[in-house]
Amino acid sequence: MKNVIITGAANGVGKAISNLLRNENPILIDIDNDNLIETSKETNSEYYICDLTDCDEIDQIIGDISIKYNKIDCLINCAGMWISGDMSKLEQPIFSEMNDLNRIKKVIDTNVFGTIAMIKSIFPIMQKQGYGQIININSQSGVMCEPPFPIYNASKQSTNAFRKAIQDDLARNNIKITDVCPGLIKTDFYKRANNELPKEVMDMGLTAEEVAQTVKYVFDLPHEITIPSIEVRHIKNY
Repeated sequence: MKNVIITGAANGVGKAISNLLRNENPILIDIDNDNLIETSKETNSEYYICDLTDCDEIDQIIGDISIKYNKIDCLINCAGMWISGDMSKLEQPIFSEMNDLNRIKKVIDTNVFGTIAMIKSIFPIMQKQGYGQIININSQSGVMCEPPFPIYNASKQSTNAFRKAIQDDLARNNIKITDVCPGLIKTDFYKRANNELPKEVMDMGLTAEEVAQTVKYVFDLPHEITIPSIEVRHIKNY
């Protein structure tokens, strides 16, 4: 049985991954208290409420986890926020609200800093134990620029660049890292950002469970085999 930290575990893909890996030992992290407790009950897993933009909260939780568990086999970074809107559309109420500067900062802090902070915090544990695995739920926006989503693109391209920059260093410490880059996913990710997409668009998306299956494929590979990056999308969504 592997100890697996999963961020963003309260909803969507993070919740689907938690359920799929319930026979391991998922350690769940999210800021969404109510839904995280529900996922914890479903998977019979321990959970931690944490704002991944808060350095002190991350330090506290990773400190608690490192004391409680003698190893961390895998970190799955799934926490993220959505943001949309061409610069020329920011005067429209829906995009004006979504692209408030404070919210832009929150999105970047969650998508970029949160991912980097978790990897930085877990690395010493994996380095000391002599192995580890990291899986980042990135996005198609991390491998291609999609003009209507400049801020989201910037956040996902940033974590993609970070993964590329550290993968050799991690490998020298017997730690492998993979970016899983899905296309559109049929979850409430967009609805929670007050940017619900039309049904005909959402119907071309992957389910959270299909993305979770991709993660499990990567998770189950022999340790000596690594996939730096894997893209997955619905066949209708090209």
